[in-house]
Amino acid sequence: MSFIFDITGTPPAATEIITKREQAVDERAVYRKKNIRFMIGMALVTSLWVSFVLIFIWPMLEDPTTGIIFYFFPYLTFIIFIVGNDLHIKHIEKPSKLLDTTIADLSEVTTEEISSIIDGKEHSAEISSYLARVSTQGRLLVQAELKAIQNSHEAKN
Repeated sequence: MSFIFDITGTPPAATEIITKREQAVDERAVYRKKNIRFMIGMALVTSLWVSFVLIFIWPMLEDPTTGIIFYFFPYLTFIIFIVGNDLHIKHIEKPSKLLDTTIADLSEVTTEEISSIIDGKEHSAEISSYLARVSTQGRLLVQAELKAIQNSHEAKN
């Protein structure tokens, strides 16, 4: 969902940036709902597993004639938590963090941040042209554009 800013090309319009930011916020809300459903599901699975162990497995462990396999059932709890954590990280946490980064990158910067990075430095013709095109659009830079300008300054030095 990331939005790539190419400072050598034409800057995106303010409406396009706002649309992308709103899409990211909407997707983030979906992942928060998924997170709640996942946590409820994991609590349900865990409570069912603990009930199963306490009702069926625990009494069998008191009988010495039962097979040794029943002694390994309580350790399956760790597998449930490992699989649940892995699923949560892959399907909810990583995409949520990417969306948080996208939302932060698409937020406008203050004039103080712009002046601290842009003012008093020599810019290449591409950066100056890009800044002029952004100002003609009547909008401020966003964090991702400012990062791209900083990266181009660092690459030049």
